Amino acid sequence: MKKILIITTLALSLFILNSCKRKYELPPKKADQANSGSITIDSIYGRYNTYYAGAVTKYYKFNGDITLTCTVTADEVSGNIYKSIYVKDATGTMQVKMTNGGGFYVGDQIRINLNGVTLDDYGKMVQLDSVDTEKHIVKINTGNIVTPTKATFNQITTLNGYGQSNYQGRLVILDSVEFDIGSKNETYSDAVNKTSIDRGLLNSFGSALVVRTSGYANFASRIIPCGKGQITAVVSQYNNTIQLIIRDVNEVKFVAGACPYLAKNFEDISITSKGWTNYNVTGNINWVIGTIGGNYGNISNYVNSTKYLCETWLISPAIDLTSSTNPVLSFKTAVNYTGPVLETYLLTNYTGGNPSAAITATLSPALSSGGFAWVQSGNLSLSAYKTSGVRVAFKYSGTASAGSTWEIDNIGIIEN
Repeated sequence: MKKILIITTLALSLFILNSCKRKYELPPKKADQANSGSITIDSIYGRYNTYYAGAVTKYYKFNGDITLTCTVTADEVSGNIYKSIYVKDATGTMQVKMTNGGGFYVGDQIRINLNGVTLDDYGKMVQLDSVDTEKHIVKINTGNIVTPTKATFNQITTLNGYGQSNYQGRLVILDSVEFDIGSKNETYSDAVNKTSIDRGLLNSFGSALVVRTSGYANFASRIIPCGKGQITAVVSQYNNTIQLIIRDVNEVKFVAGACPYLAKNFEDISITSKGWTNYNVTGNINWVIGTIGGNYGNISNYVNSTKYLCETWLISPAIDLTSSTNPVLSFKTAVNYTGPVLETYLLTNYTGGNPSAAITATLSPALSSGGFAWVQSGNLSLSAYKTSGVRVAFKYSGTASAGSTWEIDNIGIIEN
């Protein structure tokens, strides 16, 4: 009888012990972010502007459970945006830089606990920085409709008193735009070397914006269309340069158009690629690549504190305009300092040597007047020269006492 009692007691003890064990089949639920102490995007910008007024060190860290509820407008899916999302609420838009990417998509409504998050800027682009997706963000729901804002170049590029665009982080639609001549029929970026490239986007008035694409974007190797139409992108900023970031290449909706007969934008960091040549009539001053704020052709006779006598030509490869209808030449220039003006010519019978003997026509483009301000040449008609063997040539001159620094970019011949 005593044995039966002991066995029964032991069995009952084991049953009670097993009943008290916790089950770990599912991970513990992530704690919800605090709802109290909410903040809006316009208030975040207000805090940024107040805190940074006159400050040298642009660094602010939130303390306490204050939350931002917002909707994702651009994500990392295409690879053109890295460890970042762009968000909006009823009051504004902004960039969120994350310590670890992934997991959030366009249309997701999220809540960000800003406790420990840094508010700063990178090149004047205001951002919530070092946001840990595991600790700081909770996804509330998905599938919300995100509608871009129709905007103009002027609205996007107008800077406020802090030197920042009020359209920072905003998803916008731009109508009646086209890529500049030097960008048409080129790739969006450098998918081989995985480097970012800036391409020019023009509106109907000739104003320009930068479209910046990462070499890691899944469309980096896609060819830029030659036509004109509509583009949807996020507004970013680097110092005083406003940039557009494409979130999906299918949001570049252009009607097909003619590609350039000639294009040179120097993005390959080469003066002589695609058949272009430097020719020295006098001296040994050459066109080189300039890289301040982008890549372009650059020439100056001021070297090591000395000015040199020179005559240097930059000559295009021969092109065939026989089948063209209304070809036009365009380019842009920037200049500084005092010296002879840059001259532009057409050559139709050039085979080598001094190009002066092969000049067919002298062209009269609009040129920069100084201060390194970029100026578009306008469309220079070449309808009178619809033949083969046409070359464009730029003549730079300098003396021992005078000489300007000239820059040139986006050279192209296209149907008007």
